[in-house]
Amino acid sequence: MTVLLVLLGAGLAQFLAGVYYKKNWNRHLSVSLHFEESAVTEGNRGIMTEVIENRKWLFLPMLQAGFTVSRNLNFSEEENASVSDNTYKRDIFSVMSCQRITRQVPFLAVKRGYYEITQAELLTKGPLLSGELYSTCPVNTYLYVYPKKERKEACRELFQKLSGVLEERKRLLEDPFTFRGIREYAPGDPMNRINWKASARTGSFMVNMQDSTTAGKVYLLLDVEDETIWKYEELHEAGIRIAAAMTEDFLKKGIEIGLVSNGRDCMTGEEIYVPARAGKGQITRMLQSLSRIDLREQPKKFSECLADRKNSFLAQEAFCILITKNQYDQLVMAMEELGRKNGGSVFLAALYPGMELKVKESRAMQVIRWEVKE
Repeated sequence: MTVLLVLLGAGLAQFLAGVYYKKNWNRHLSVSLHFEESAVTEGNRGIMTEVIENRKWLFLPMLQAGFTVSRNLNFSEEENASVSDNTYKRDIFSVMSCQRITRQVPFLAVKRGYYEITQAELLTKGPLLSGELYSTCPVNTYLYVYPKKERKEACRELFQKLSGVLEERKRLLEDPFTFRGIREYAPGDPMNRINWKASARTGSFMVNMQDSTTAGKVYLLLDVEDETIWKYEELHEAGIRIAAAMTEDFLKKGIEIGLVSNGRDCMTGEEIYVPARAGKGQITRMLQSLSRIDLREQPKKFSECLADRKNSFLAQEAFCILITKNQYDQLVMAMEELGRKNGGSVFLAALYPGMELKVKESRAMQVIRWEVKE
C-alpha cells in the first residue's frame, strides 16, 4: 500500500510539474536576433548575434531556438543549419534560471538583396524530456547585401570613356553667364568668344571659357526586362554591379547622380526611382535601391519608363546612361532623342560574348559594349 501511495504521489507530482512547466516555460523568456552591420557587400562575411534570456527561476534543460532566412545568407558551415529554398538555422541550449546566453553566428552573403528575419521559433521538451512545447517570438532585424564591385580594370576603362563623353557634353552645354577663365584661341572657336582686351594686351587672340551648370547631373537607367521566356539573370546582375560602380565613381567626383529602373522594389513592389543628388547620403540610397531590385517580378518595357520620365529628364537637362541587354528600336530611338536634346547619352549594352551588338553609334548617343562571361 505504501509503495502504491508513493507511486501515486510521484505520478501526481510529475503531472503537476508538467502542468506548471507547460504553463510557465516561455514566461519571461525571450530571444533576439540582430545583424552586427546593417549592410555588407556581396561575397563578404557578416555576423549575426543571437541572445537568449531567461528572466525567471524555472530551469530549461533543453531549449531549441531557430529562425528562417533566405539561403542567400549562407550559414551552412555551421552544424545546425539545413538549406532548401531557405536556410533554417537552429541551436540547442540548456538555459539556467535567470541566465542570458549570447552567441555570434558567422555567415557568407552569397547574393545581393534585402533580407529580413521577423520571427524566431522556440521548442522545448517536458521536465523529463517528454513531449514537445512550441512558441514563436517576434524579432525585427534586416540586412542589405550591396552589389559587389565589378572588375577594376574594365571599370577603369569604362569610366575613362564616360569621363570623355561628359567633358564633351560640358563644351556643348557651356553656360554663357558662368565665366571660368581665358585661354589662347584654337581653330573652331566662335568669334564671339574672343576677348579683345586680353588679345590686345597679349598680342595674340584669347578667348573666354565658360563653365557648365548642367553637365553634372547624371541618371543611370537600368533595364532588367527579359523580352522572351529566356531569363538572363547574370546579365541583369552584371548591370546592377556596373550601376553600383558608376554610382561610387561619379559621387566621388561630386556629380549629382540618380537612378531609374523598371526593376521592382522587393519591399514596395514599385519601380525603382532615386532622384539625382550628390553628397554622402546618396551612395547609401543608391546602393540600397539596387539591392532591393527583385528580378523575379515582371518589369514593364523600359521604353515606356523612358516615356514616363522624358519630360523630367529634359527639364533637368540630365545626362542619361542606359544599362541594358535589350536593343529594340523604340528603346534606341528614345535614347537618341534624349541625347539630341540633352547634349548626349550613352547606351551601354551588357551582353554575352556570342551576342551581337546591333545598336549603331550616332552623334547624339555613344554605344559601349560590356561583355559578361557566361
